[in-house]
Amino acid sequence: MGRKSELHYSDPEYLDDAALETELRRVGDICHQCRRCLPLCPSFPKLFELVDASEQEVAGLSRADFDAVNELCYHCKLCYNHCPYTPPHEWDVDFPALMRRQQLARAERDGIPLARRLTTRTDLLGKVGSAAPALMNFANTNPLSRWLMEKTVGIDREWVQPSYYAETVQRWFARRGRRAKPGGDRAVLFTTCSVNYNDPLVGRAAVEVLEHAGVEVEVCYERCCGMPFTDTGDLDSARANAEANVSALLPKVDAGALVVVPGPSCSLMLKEEYPRLLRTEAARRVAAATRDLMEYVHQLARDKKLPRDFTQRLGKVAYHAPCHLRAQAVGFRARDLLRRIPGVTPVVVTECSGHDGTWAMTSEGFEPSRRIGGKAFAGMQVADAAVWVTDCPLAALQFAQHAGVEPLHPMTILARAYRGDAFPRTQAPSR
Repeated sequence: MGRKSELHYSDPEYLDDAALETELRRVGDICHQCRRCLPLCPSFPKLFELVDASEQEVAGLSRADFDAVNELCYHCKLCYNHCPYTPPHEWDVDFPALMRRQQLARAERDGIPLARRLTTRTDLLGKVGSAAPALMNFANTNPLSRWLMEKTVGIDREWVQPSYYAETVQRWFARRGRRAKPGGDRAVLFTTCSVNYNDPLVGRAAVEVLEHAGVEVEVCYERCCGMPFTDTGDLDSARANAEANVSALLPKVDAGALVVVPGPSCSLMLKEEYPRLLRTEAARRVAAATRDLMEYVHQLARDKKLPRDFTQRLGKVAYHAPCHLRAQAVGFRARDLLRRIPGVTPVVVTECSGHDGTWAMTSEGFEPSRRIGGKAFAGMQVADAAVWVTDCPLAALQFAQHAGVEPLHPMTILARAYRGDAFPRTQAPSR
């Protein structure tokens, strides 16, 4: 029959209730005997607490108990790299895949609340926000509107909302125009919804640095990668976004370009989830051509194509390595690139920030996410660095929220070091 971890969404057994319960108990028993992942996230302490309270151990757990464990999984995927029993081990443990399977089964069984569906519509929010940024940004900071959001949509009133800008990366690039450099490397910048709508300076910096390295850059953003839909178990919407993005990116990939993505969660989605969602040759080709942005720039540096004409010294830099970047097993490429800037000493913090897509913004997830991210916040503060850096836009929100410092994207740091000016984080396009 093949490995349990290789079950596809379309396989009849995937959402079969009895088959899922059997697998939950099988993997739960292995995790109970091992307990190596105890310090990683709330799911494992909850699982072991329930097991220890049952005279029959895992056999005595109810489906409600397993649901409680699943509710605490925020899909950082760190346990996969930490686990000694992942494929090809004969025990075939893939805890993140099992949690995703259970989440989809719960969505199939219970439905997805309207409020949760609304929080995943990042493109709708982005289009409204970029059309009327002053109004959207006011609503996102006004106490009355935040109280209403909490009561109707479930977004915690204390969660710091990202800002919206009139000039998205797409609009900026369309106005600026493409600057072709025939004969060199070609890259397509898939901006991600967060960079396109909420942090367009990162997109600009990416284009600037890549062109400085002789790369011909094109911006292509069709839709959100679909990761927020997987957070709620909305598989149909995730698949629709994947199909649209693959259709837009494939002609560029077939023409010789690589797809570069400035957010680890989104690059992970294109690399790993698109082939699973679509099972098409087109999805596999796009996935094979996808690189996390800093992974791609690091390869340029290794190929001696990245200039070293930096004109600004930055000193000590606190670098947070996001969970979904580590899940890709490509190394700490941003850290390695920062070391190329004269005078930079990066201090690496690897603890999870605890944001998890849409989870930290919710009323039920806000406080737990703060507790989970505590070690990361402390690690960055102890580094005593002049500049904080992270590849993940959601981790940046989390640090700004709970540690009082808003980190820069590493691409912004590179652009600033090349330009030699202050390039302050507060400098932004017109809202």
